[in-house]
Amino acid sequence: MFKRIFIFLLTITFASISIFNTSNQTDAQDIPELHMLVLQGDIFISGSQTSSVDSLELTAKINDKVVGSVEISKGTTSSRYVSLEIGPKPELEGQLIEFWIGNQKANETRPFGPTTPSGTYCNGCSWVLPLSINLDLSFNSFPQATPTPIPESALPAFLTGNVIFGSVLAAPDSISSISAFIGDELIGTGSISGSSFSITIDPGTVDYIGKIVTFEAAGTKSKTTYIYEEDAFITDFKLFFPEFIPPTSTPTPMPIATAIPTATSTPEPTRTPTPVPEPTPTYTPTPTPTPISVLSSSSSENNLIAADSSEGGCNSRGGGPASVGLIIMSLAPVYLLNRKRKLSK
Repeated sequence: MFKRIFIFLLTITFASISIFNTSNQTDAQDIPELHMLVLQGDIFISGSQTSSVDSLELTAKINDKVVGSVEISKGTTSSRYVSLEIGPKPELEGQLIEFWIGNQKANETRPFGPTTPSGTYCNGCSWVLPLSINLDLSFNSFPQATPTPIPESALPAFLTGNVIFGSVLAAPDSISSISAFIGDELIGTGSISGSSFSITIDPGTVDYIGKIVTFEAAGTKSKTTYIYEEDAFITDFKLFFPEFIPPTSTPTPMPIATAIPTATSTPEPTRTPTPVPEPTPTYTPTPTPTPISVLSSSSSENNLIAADSSEGGCNSRGGGPASVGLIIMSLAPVYLLNRKRKLSK
Protein backbone atom coordinates (compact mmCIF):
# COMPACT_ATOMS: atom_id res chain seq x y z
CA MET A 1 0.00 0.00 0.00
CA PHE A 2 2.81 2.34 0.92
CA LYS A 3 4.56 1.52 -2.36
CA ARG A 4 1.48 2.49 -4.37
CA ILE A 5 1.16 5.81 -2.57
CA PHE A 6 4.85 6.56 -3.17
CA ILE A 7 4.53 5.83 -6.89
CA PHE A 8 1.42 8.05 -7.12
CA LEU A 9 3.16 10.98 -5.44
CA LEU A 10 6.23 10.53 -7.63
CA THR A 11 4.06 10.60 -10.76
CA ILE A 12 2.35 13.83 -9.66
CA THR A 13 5.72 15.44 -8.96
CA PHE A 14 7.13 14.62 -12.41
CA ALA A 15 3.92 15.81 -14.05
CA SER A 16 4.11 19.15 -12.21
CA ILE A 17 7.73 19.68 -13.21
CA SER A 18 6.88 18.90 -16.82
CA ILE A 19 3.98 21.36 -16.85
CA PHE A 20 6.15 24.08 -15.23
CA ASN A 21 8.91 23.66 -17.82
CA THR A 22 6.39 23.71 -20.66
CA SER A 23 4.85 26.88 -19.26
CA ASN A 24 8.25 28.59 -19.00
CA GLN A 25 9.10 27.63 -22.57
CA THR A 26 5.76 28.97 -23.75
CA ASP A 27 6.25 32.27 -21.89
CA ALA A 28 9.72 32.67 -23.34
CA GLN A 29 8.43 32.09 -26.83
CA ASP A 30 5.52 34.57 -26.33
CA ILE A 31 7.82 37.52 -25.52
CA PRO A 32 7.90 39.57 -28.77
CA GLU A 33 11.07 41.20 -29.98
CA LEU A 34 10.49 44.82 -30.97
CA HIS A 35 13.47 45.80 -33.09
CA MET A 36 13.21 49.58 -32.94
CA LEU A 37 15.43 52.57 -32.31
CA VAL A 38 14.23 55.70 -30.45
CA LEU A 39 16.67 58.59 -30.94
CA GLN A 40 17.08 62.03 -29.40
CA GLY A 41 19.75 64.72 -29.30
CA ASP A 42 20.82 68.29 -30.07
CA ILE A 43 21.18 69.81 -33.52
CA PHE A 44 24.13 72.02 -34.49
CA ILE A 45 24.38 74.22 -37.60
CA SER A 46 27.95 75.28 -38.48
CA GLY A 47 29.04 74.37 -34.95
CA SER A 48 26.32 76.15 -32.96
CA GLN A 49 22.71 75.68 -31.99
CA THR A 50 20.10 78.00 -33.51
CA SER A 51 16.36 78.39 -33.15
CA SER A 52 16.12 78.85 -36.93
CA VAL A 53 15.76 75.09 -37.33
CA ASP A 54 12.80 74.89 -34.92
CA SER A 55 9.64 73.46 -36.54
CA LEU A 56 11.64 72.05 -39.47
CA GLU A 57 11.43 68.31 -40.17
CA LEU A 58 14.28 65.96 -39.35
CA THR A 59 14.14 62.87 -41.59
CA ALA A 60 15.87 59.49 -41.19
CA LYS A 61 16.66 57.59 -44.40
CA ILE A 62 18.08 54.17 -45.26
CA ASN A 63 19.10 53.76 -48.91
CA ASP A 64 17.24 57.04 -49.74
CA LYS A 65 14.05 55.58 -48.28
CA VAL A 66 12.42 57.50 -45.43
CA VAL A 67 12.17 55.30 -42.34
CA GLY A 68 11.23 57.96 -39.76
CA SER A 69 10.76 61.69 -39.20
CA VAL A 70 10.09 64.16 -36.39
CA GLU A 71 9.52 67.90 -35.98
CA ILE A 72 12.52 69.71 -34.46
CA SER A 73 11.92 71.23 -30.98
CA LYS A 74 8.45 69.68 -30.74
CA GLY A 75 7.90 68.69 -27.12
CA THR A 76 11.42 69.77 -26.12
CA THR A 77 13.80 72.72 -26.10
CA SER A 78 15.01 74.75 -29.06
CA SER A 79 17.34 73.12 -31.60
CA ARG A 80 16.72 69.63 -30.21
CA TYR A 81 14.79 66.57 -31.34
CA VAL A 82 13.19 63.72 -29.36
CA SER A 83 11.24 60.52 -30.08
CA LEU A 84 12.62 59.83 -33.55
CA GLU A 85 11.36 56.25 -33.97
CA ILE A 86 12.83 53.91 -36.59
CA GLY A 87 11.57 50.37 -37.22
CA PRO A 88 10.70 47.62 -36.93
CA LYS A 89 12.07 46.81 -40.39
CA PRO A 90 13.88 43.44 -40.32
CA GLU A 91 15.05 43.74 -43.94
CA LEU A 92 16.96 46.95 -43.15
CA GLU A 93 18.74 45.85 -39.96
CA GLY A 94 22.47 46.49 -39.98
CA GLN A 95 22.31 49.21 -42.67
CA LEU A 96 23.37 52.81 -42.09
CA ILE A 97 20.84 55.50 -41.17
CA GLU A 98 21.31 58.98 -42.65
CA PHE A 99 19.74 62.12 -41.17
CA TRP A 100 18.47 64.99 -43.30
CA ILE A 101 17.00 68.48 -42.82
CA GLY A 102 15.75 69.70 -46.17
CA ASN A 103 18.63 69.37 -48.63
CA GLN A 104 21.33 69.07 -45.94
CA LYS A 105 22.64 65.71 -44.63
CA ALA A 106 24.05 65.39 -41.12
CA ASN A 107 27.70 64.45 -40.67
CA GLU A 108 26.70 61.57 -38.38
CA THR A 109 25.31 58.16 -39.38
CA ARG A 110 24.38 55.08 -37.35
CA PRO A 111 23.63 51.40 -38.06
CA PHE A 112 20.04 50.29 -37.69
CA GLY A 113 20.34 47.92 -34.73
CA PRO A 114 22.54 47.25 -31.70
CA THR A 115 26.21 48.21 -32.02
CA THR A 116 29.56 47.11 -30.64
CA PRO A 117 31.71 49.46 -28.51
CA SER A 118 33.44 50.55 -31.71
CA GLY A 119 30.12 51.64 -33.24
CA THR A 120 29.69 48.85 -35.81
CA TYR A 121 26.56 46.73 -36.14
CA CYS A 122 26.41 43.83 -33.69
CA ASN A 123 24.85 40.96 -35.58
CA GLY A 124 23.28 38.42 -33.23
CA CYS A 125 23.14 40.72 -30.18
CA SER A 126 20.00 40.53 -28.09
CA TRP A 127 17.48 43.10 -29.23
CA VAL A 128 14.19 42.46 -27.44
CA LEU A 129 13.11 45.97 -26.47
CA PRO A 130 13.50 49.27 -28.42
CA LEU A 131 16.91 50.87 -27.96
CA SER A 132 16.90 54.44 -26.62
CA ILE A 133 19.88 56.28 -28.12
CA ASN A 134 21.20 59.82 -27.63
CA LEU A 135 22.74 61.09 -30.88
CA ASP A 136 23.69 64.72 -31.51
CA LEU A 137 23.60 65.78 -35.16
CA SER A 138 25.72 68.44 -36.87
CA PHE A 139 25.16 70.10 -40.26
CA ASN A 140 27.71 72.14 -42.20
CA SER A 141 25.22 74.76 -43.44
CA PHE A 142 21.65 75.81 -42.92
CA PRO A 143 19.22 73.71 -44.96
CA GLN A 144 17.47 75.30 -47.91
CA ALA A 145 13.83 74.70 -48.66
CA THR A 146 13.32 71.96 -51.21
CA PRO A 147 11.45 73.41 -54.20
CA THR A 148 8.12 71.78 -54.97
CA PRO A 149 8.31 70.19 -58.42
CA ILE A 150 5.85 71.58 -60.94
CA PRO A 151 3.98 68.79 -62.77
CA GLU A 152 4.18 68.72 -66.53
CA SER A 153 1.25 70.04 -68.51
CA ALA A 154 -1.06 67.66 -70.35
CA LEU A 155 -2.94 68.23 -73.59
CA PRO A 156 -6.77 68.30 -73.41
CA ALA A 157 -9.05 65.53 -74.64
CA PHE A 158 -12.05 66.10 -76.93
CA LEU A 159 -15.20 63.98 -76.77
CA THR A 160 -18.30 64.08 -78.94
CA GLY A 161 -21.17 61.64 -79.41
CA ASN A 162 -24.74 60.99 -78.30
CA VAL A 163 -26.67 61.40 -75.06
CA ILE A 164 -29.46 59.17 -73.77
CA PHE A 165 -31.85 60.21 -71.01
CA GLY A 166 -33.67 57.16 -69.71
CA SER A 167 -35.26 55.56 -72.77
CA VAL A 168 -35.18 58.78 -74.81
CA LEU A 169 -32.36 59.07 -77.35
CA ALA A 170 -32.08 62.81 -76.89
CA ALA A 171 -31.80 65.43 -74.22
CA PRO A 172 -34.82 67.46 -73.07
CA ASP A 173 -35.16 70.83 -74.73
CA SER A 174 -34.35 72.58 -71.44
CA ILE A 175 -30.84 71.01 -71.25
CA SER A 176 -28.16 72.63 -73.38
CA SER A 177 -24.89 72.31 -71.40
CA ILE A 178 -22.75 69.55 -69.92
CA SER A 179 -19.86 69.58 -67.41
CA ALA A 180 -16.97 67.19 -66.67
CA PHE A 181 -15.46 66.55 -63.21
CA ILE A 182 -12.56 64.65 -61.70
CA GLY A 183 -13.65 64.25 -58.12
CA ASP A 184 -15.19 67.59 -57.20
CA GLU A 185 -12.96 69.59 -59.58
CA LEU A 186 -14.49 71.02 -62.73
CA ILE A 187 -12.20 70.16 -65.66
CA GLY A 188 -14.34 70.88 -68.72
CA THR A 189 -17.62 72.22 -70.11
CA GLY A 190 -19.49 71.48 -73.31
CA SER A 191 -22.81 71.76 -75.10
CA ILE A 192 -25.81 69.50 -75.80
CA SER A 193 -28.10 69.85 -78.80
CA GLY A 194 -30.83 67.27 -79.18
CA SER A 195 -29.16 63.87 -79.15
CA SER A 196 -25.59 65.15 -79.67
CA PHE A 197 -23.00 66.52 -77.26
CA SER A 198 -19.42 67.76 -77.43
CA ILE A 199 -17.03 68.62 -74.60
CA THR A 200 -13.34 69.47 -74.09
CA ILE A 201 -11.68 67.92 -71.02
CA ASP A 202 -8.65 69.91 -69.88
CA PRO A 203 -7.42 69.19 -66.31
CA GLY A 204 -4.07 70.83 -67.16
CA THR A 205 -1.36 68.47 -65.85
CA VAL A 206 -0.21 64.88 -66.22
CA ASP A 207 -1.26 64.21 -62.60
CA TYR A 208 -4.82 63.64 -63.87
CA ILE A 209 -3.95 61.05 -66.52
CA GLY A 210 -5.75 57.78 -65.79
CA LYS A 211 -8.27 59.31 -63.39
CA ILE A 212 -12.04 58.83 -63.70
CA VAL A 213 -14.05 61.63 -65.33
CA THR A 214 -17.76 62.00 -64.52
CA PHE A 215 -20.32 64.07 -66.40
CA GLU A 216 -23.22 66.16 -65.21
CA ALA A 217 -26.14 67.84 -66.98
CA ALA A 218 -28.89 69.86 -65.30
CA GLY A 219 -27.76 68.59 -61.91
CA THR A 220 -27.99 64.93 -63.00
CA LYS A 221 -24.86 62.75 -63.05
CA SER A 222 -24.27 60.36 -65.90
CA LYS A 223 -23.95 56.64 -65.38
CA THR A 224 -21.19 56.62 -68.00
CA THR A 225 -17.65 57.60 -66.98
CA TYR A 226 -14.43 58.20 -68.92
CA ILE A 227 -10.75 57.54 -68.09
CA TYR A 228 -8.80 60.68 -68.94
CA GLU A 229 -6.16 60.30 -71.62
CA GLU A 230 -3.95 63.10 -72.87
CA ASP A 231 -4.68 64.42 -76.37
CA ALA A 232 -7.55 61.97 -76.97
CA PHE A 233 -10.09 62.60 -79.75
CA ILE A 234 -13.24 60.44 -79.57
CA THR A 235 -16.22 61.03 -81.87
CA ASP A 236 -18.64 58.23 -81.01
CA PHE A 237 -18.79 58.42 -77.22
CA LYS A 238 -22.19 57.67 -75.68
CA LEU A 239 -23.34 59.19 -72.40
CA PHE A 240 -26.21 57.58 -70.53
CA PHE A 241 -28.21 59.62 -68.01
CA PRO A 242 -31.15 58.55 -65.84
CA GLU A 243 -34.61 59.63 -66.89
CA PHE A 244 -34.89 63.38 -66.57
CA ILE A 245 -37.56 64.57 -64.17
CA PRO A 246 -38.08 68.31 -64.42
CA PRO A 247 -38.03 70.04 -61.08
CA THR A 248 -41.42 70.93 -59.65
CA SER A 249 -41.83 74.65 -59.54
CA THR A 250 -42.63 75.86 -56.11
CA PRO A 251 -45.02 78.80 -56.13
CA THR A 252 -43.66 81.83 -54.47
CA PRO A 253 -45.72 82.40 -51.37
CA MET A 254 -47.47 85.72 -51.28
CA PRO A 255 -46.37 87.83 -48.41
CA ILE A 256 -48.93 88.04 -45.66
CA ALA A 257 -50.32 91.51 -45.39
CA THR A 258 -49.42 93.11 -42.16
CA ALA A 259 -52.54 94.16 -40.31
CA ILE A 260 -52.70 97.87 -39.73
CA PRO A 261 -53.39 98.46 -36.07
CA THR A 262 -56.55 100.45 -35.27
CA ALA A 263 -55.71 103.91 -34.12
CA THR A 264 -56.56 104.38 -30.49
CA SER A 265 -57.94 107.82 -29.78
CA THR A 266 -56.24 109.52 -26.92
CA PRO A 267 -58.87 111.11 -24.67
CA GLU A 268 -58.36 114.80 -24.21
CA PRO A 269 -57.93 115.83 -20.62
CA THR A 270 -60.86 117.66 -19.03
CA ARG A 271 -60.16 121.29 -19.38
CA THR A 272 -60.54 123.16 -16.10
CA PRO A 273 -61.48 126.78 -16.81
CA THR A 274 -58.98 129.16 -15.44
CA PRO A 275 -60.83 131.58 -13.16
CA VAL A 276 -60.63 135.14 -14.43
CA PRO A 277 -60.26 137.55 -11.53
CA GLU A 278 -63.14 140.00 -11.36
CA PRO A 279 -62.10 143.64 -11.47
CA THR A 280 -62.14 145.32 -8.11
CA PRO A 281 -64.80 148.06 -8.23
CA THR A 282 -63.39 151.53 -7.75
CA TYR A 283 -65.47 153.64 -5.43
CA THR A 284 -66.00 157.20 -6.67
CA PRO A 285 -67.00 159.43 -3.77
CA THR A 286 -70.05 161.62 -4.33
CA PRO A 287 -69.04 165.25 -4.09
CA THR A 288 -70.52 167.00 -1.11
CA PRO A 289 -72.82 169.83 -2.35
CA THR A 290 -71.79 173.29 -1.29
CA PRO A 291 -74.48 174.83 0.94
CA ILE A 292 -76.09 178.01 -0.44
CA SER A 293 -76.39 180.87 1.93
CA VAL A 294 -79.13 183.52 1.39
CA LEU A 295 -77.36 186.83 1.60
CA SER A 296 -78.32 190.33 1.18
CA SER A 297 -79.37 191.56 -2.14
CA SER A 298 -76.13 193.19 -2.97
CA SER A 299 -74.07 190.32 -1.85
CA SER A 300 -76.51 187.90 -3.44
CA GLU A 301 -76.20 189.61 -6.75
CA ASN A 302 -72.51 189.58 -6.49
CA ASN A 303 -72.51 185.97 -5.58
CA LEU A 304 -74.89 185.18 -8.38
CA ILE A 305 -72.74 186.99 -10.82
CA ALA A 306 -69.71 185.28 -9.46
CA ALA A 307 -71.42 181.97 -9.75
CA ASP A 308 -72.44 182.65 -13.32
CA SER A 309 -68.97 183.69 -14.25
CA SER A 310 -67.39 180.51 -12.86
CA GLU A 311 -64.81 178.96 -15.20
CA GLY A 312 -65.63 175.90 -17.13
CA GLY A 313 -69.10 176.87 -18.19
CA CYS A 314 -71.34 173.94 -18.75
CA ASN A 315 -69.57 170.75 -17.63
CA SER A 316 -70.85 167.29 -18.54
CA ARG A 317 -69.33 165.83 -15.42
CA GLY A 318 -71.58 166.15 -12.40
CA GLY A 319 -70.45 167.85 -9.25
CA GLY A 320 -68.47 170.69 -10.86
CA PRO A 321 -69.15 174.46 -11.16
CA ALA A 322 -71.80 173.85 -13.80
CA SER A 323 -73.85 171.81 -11.37
CA VAL A 324 -73.67 174.61 -8.79
CA GLY A 325 -74.80 177.10 -11.43
CA LEU A 326 -77.79 174.97 -12.30
CA ILE A 327 -78.77 174.77 -8.67
CA ILE A 328 -78.49 178.57 -8.29
CA MET A 329 -80.56 179.14 -11.41
CA SER A 330 -83.25 176.82 -10.13
CA LEU A 331 -83.36 178.84 -6.91
CA ALA A 332 -83.43 182.16 -8.74
CA PRO A 333 -87.30 182.42 -8.78
CA VAL A 334 -87.35 181.79 -5.05
CA TYR A 335 -84.78 184.48 -4.57
CA LEU A 336 -86.68 187.01 -6.72
CA LEU A 337 -89.95 186.23 -4.99
CA ASN A 338 -88.37 186.72 -1.64
CA ARG A 339 -86.91 190.02 -2.69
CA LYS A 340 -90.17 191.26 -4.05
CA ARG A 341 -91.80 190.59 -0.78
CA LYS A 342 -89.20 192.58 1.05
CA LEU A 343 -89.62 195.52 -1.27
CA SER A 344 -93.34 195.50 -0.94
CA LYS A 345 -93.06 195.81 2.81
